[in-house]
Amino acid sequence: MSTPETPNLHGVFRFVARLQTLSKRGMRAALADEPKCRYGILQHLYNLIEQHGHDGAIYVSDIARYMHQPMPAVSRGLRAMEQDGHITRETDPNDRRKTLVRITPEGERARNANEQAMNAYFARIMARLTPEELAQANAVKDALLAAIEAENESMQQTRKGEPPHDQDI
Repeated sequence: MSTPETPNLHGVFRFVARLQTLSKRGMRAALADEPKCRYGILQHLYNLIEQHGHDGAIYVSDIARYMHQPMPAVSRGLRAMEQDGHITRETDPNDRRKTLVRITPEGERARNANEQAMNAYFARIMARLTPEELAQANAVKDALLAAIEAENESMQQTRKGEPPHDQDI
């Protein structure tokens, strides 16, 4: 049973799922005429290089650590992007046991074109909202995210030492 303080959980889940489905559909359409690339992964790699890389490159092991993914999964994704010509992998000259990843000029052109298309898509969405609706949406978004982060932190503090709960959600 829901109250004004506790909204219908089904409604919240349905909203989030619908938001995800509709935005993915729109993003695919917005990227239809852009250079083909694995945009989400390429953008994530770009961000990792910007935040944690050196001289425009990052170690494969660092990618796996920051993405919280096993090395075989990261290697498969990198292999696909390398076959597309969007990244290069090279042995670190200072430590031949390590591999560096760089985005190629072709990969950077594709990433930039896709990023511009995504920005234009979301700008068109935001233009459909009034300034008041935008302000309300931002306030609710920020408050909801802060509440989720606080609750997750609280749960993490009370569960220290307990094994993780691996239930698929």
